[in-house]
Amino acid sequence: MVLNETALHQGSVTPVMDISPWPSGHGFAGGRAWWDYVMSKDERRRLDNLMGVALLDENISHRLLQERDDSLFSAFGLSEETRTWLRNVKAGSLVELARAIVSSPQEVASNSGY
Repeated sequence: MVLNETALHQGSVTPVMDISPWPSGHGFAGGRAWWDYVMSKDERRRLDNLMGVALLDENISHRLLQERDDSLFSAFGLSEETRTWLRNVKAGSLVELARAIVSSPQEVASNSGY
């Protein structure tokens, strides 16, 4: 089935989105809409989206916490300052990382206006 704008507006089709960054994604329809949405947000919101995806995808969580994968940070459009902070923050779990983000807003969100 080909998705078209009319069908989406009428609510007759539910889009399936692949939120995994390319090239790991599966290529479902609607992926571009997700990434357009992510990139339209400020730095803090992009970081929030990364955390949300990490909660849903164990591979993303591993890349975020264990590998500190710069290509993942790049996919979410994070600034160099935020990337450096993420590479150096002491966090072994998503809960610890979330606490670090909340307690250090000046480092993490310096480019976001928060």
